[in-house]
Amino acid sequence: MAWQKLDSETTEDLVTYIGWIGDPGMREQGQDAFQAFCFRFQADIVKKCRIISRNRGYDKHVADDIAQRTFERFFKYPRFDFSKSKAKDYDTGIKLYLYRIAENLFNDFYSEQHNPNSNPYEGDEDLVYEFPSIENMSVKPEQLRVIKEKYELVQKALERLSPKHKIIYLTYQQHAQQGFKLPRKLTEKLRTELQLTQATIQFYKKEAFDKIKEYLEIYGSK
Repeated sequence: MAWQKLDSETTEDLVTYIGWIGDPGMREQGQDAFQAFCFRFQADIVKKCRIISRNRGYDKHVADDIAQRTFERFFKYPRFDFSKSKAKDYDTGIKLYLYRIAENLFNDFYSEQHNPNSNPYEGDEDLVYEFPSIENMSVKPEQLRVIKEKYELVQKALERLSPKHKIIYLTYQQHAQQGFKLPRKLTEKLRTELQLTQATIQFYKKEAFDKIKEYLEIYGSK
């Protein structure tokens, strides 16, 4: 795997490379850097999360899910500033930073569990493998034509990617709610059935949405 070539890089350099994800020309190196970053700190973060989880009365499955979300959050916001850290070295500073993210995610998890009315999920959500039928939609003919055109572009965009990209895109498109993470059971099923880490799922999700956006921008106005 390409990310293994970055194993000898300093953590500071890996964080710099992760910040390049938004640059199409550097995206692959940024993703490889994130894989190396996760490999370097995963055991430590999982251990820390299991301690926190046990102290709060949760099981190891919750701990492992929070650990994955911790890396996911860092991937989304790789903004660690060592100059503001009290740690003596960069790696220790990163660990403390990730610990704080994990603590905050445990607090969010507690709030979700104790405020069920704020949670939009029912618990029976499942993976989505195929596009829903749009033929029987109750809309005007001209509206249906526009929907079909967009529908076909999305399908063509996903055909450029792997079947796993398609399942991830359709599942998130069907179940994602603004301000909420997908249910833990659903993300566990994604990881198990697709045999991917949560970090890789996030990569695939971004690639799918980016590819669809690209197709809609290029072909949608024609």
